[in-house]
Formats: sequence, structure tokens, C-alpha cells
Amino acid sequence: MKYKMIVADFDDTLLNSQRTYSQRIKNIIKKYVDKGGKFVIATGRMTAAVLPYCRDLGLKGEVITYQGGVIADIESGEILEQTHISYLDAYKLALHIEEMGYYYHVYCGDTFIVKNATPQSVRYANLCNVDYVELNYDISKFIFDNKICPVKMMIITEEDNVMPLIKKLSAKYSDTFLFNTSKKWMVEMVPVLVNKGFAVAQLAKKYGIKREEIICIGDSLNDLSMIEYAGLGAVVANGSAEAKAAADIIAPSNDDEGVAYIIEKYGFLE
Repeated sequence: MKYKMIVADFDDTLLNSQRTYSQRIKNIIKKYVDKGGKFVIATGRMTAAVLPYCRDLGLKGEVITYQGGVIADIESGEILEQTHISYLDAYKLALHIEEMGYYYHVYCGDTFIVKNATPQSVRYANLCNVDYVELNYDISKFIFDNKICPVKMMIITEEDNVMPLIKKLSAKYSDTFLFNTSKKWMVEMVPVLVNKGFAVAQLAKKYGIKREEIICIGDSLNDLSMIEYAGLGAVVANGSAEAKAAADIIAPSNDDEGVAYIIEKYGFLE
């Protein structure tokens, strides 16, 4: 088997636009795993929001969540690796976001914390099938008073605001944060050294798998690091221009089962 590990992003890559996947994809993943391949999901989602899918797919071992900030065991849910934002860095950024007037939330434990319930928090909760904790006071105060070290922070805003915000915040906080996106209405914030590519490299080292033996499949800006790291970097046809520019190959879209295509075409090469 030439490619011993295949890593796929979840939303808009493995999941189709109806937020599900077919029995065919499940069967192809199982066939690849049964032949000795390691299939890994790498997502920006909370761990709790993706574990049910990993288990439904019959996956064992690790899942990469929070954009590489967490590596967890699928069967037990145990956190194996985790990188936090320092509470002072989180506090400073929280104050800045509040001054700008944007909705945002932080991830604490395996839930997300909001100041007040809003259409944005409800939209995100529905997307990920998770609930939130409502503070009814500023998140910055919550962070500072409790020395909260979140694993990730997120702004939800209009599409036209996303890239300008990423550029603006990156210019100010490039030493401490990485800013990117996986949906057109999200700005995701993680510690500067956290990314999917680094998490994939950690797993590869653990299992003795070489970089050139790995395929990574994604669709968006927060997939760039693993697409660039992989021996074969793939982007689904519905992916962003930035992701496509970094890819070795363009696969069919998520609605045309691009992940299944990649596994069938490259996963069984001897």
C-alpha cells in the first residue's frame, strides 16, 4: 500500500451539502482500513461534535479536532494531546473583539461559551449538533476572572467581513495566534503553532508513517497546512481557491463523494 494514511477534513469535504455521507463512503473507508490503511478525520469541530460520526464510520484510534488543537481517542473520548491559548492572550484578544462589536465564542472543555444566545450561537449549535453555555456577561471577564485557557476562539460574522478580519487580526496578533476559516462566515482562532498539518505529523511519527505515504484531503484555508504537508495533497472541487492552489490534485466535490474517489484511486495502490 503506497499511501498508508489518508486524512480527511469533515465539513464540506467528507460531509456533503446535506451534512451527511453515503453508505458507499462508509464501505470504501472500511475497505481501506481492513487492508491496513489508517483513515483519520481532521476537523475544526469540537471533539464531541465529531465523535459520533467517527464511531458510525467504524473508525478506531485517533481523531484530530479543534483544527489540530486536540488529538482524542475515538472509542474512549480521552484527550491524548491538547494545546491551549494562554488566558492572558485569550483575554487580550477577547477585549479587542468586544471593542470591535463582533459576536464570538470560546471553547472551554468540550463546549462553547457565549455571552448571550444569539442567531449566530444557535446557527453554530445547530450545525454541530451541540449545545452552548450562556454567561449573560462579557466573555473577557469570564476568561480573566477564571483564568480560562480556551483551546479555540471563533468569530461568526458576514462573509464580506471574514478575510479583512483575518488580515487585520493576523497583523496584530501573529506572534500568538493563527487566524483562518473553514466556513465563509467564520473566523477561527487557535494558538500560533496549532494546525492540522502538525497534528497529522504527530500521528505519522507515532505510527512510523512517512510523509510521502500520506494523503490529506480538504476544502478550506484551515486545511492548507495538512494539504501542504502530505505526500499527496487533495482538495475537493467545492473547495476554496486558496486550498486548490496548494493542492496536487483536485477531487470531485463533496456532493460527488470526492473522498471516496481519492480512496479508490490512490488508497489501494501497491
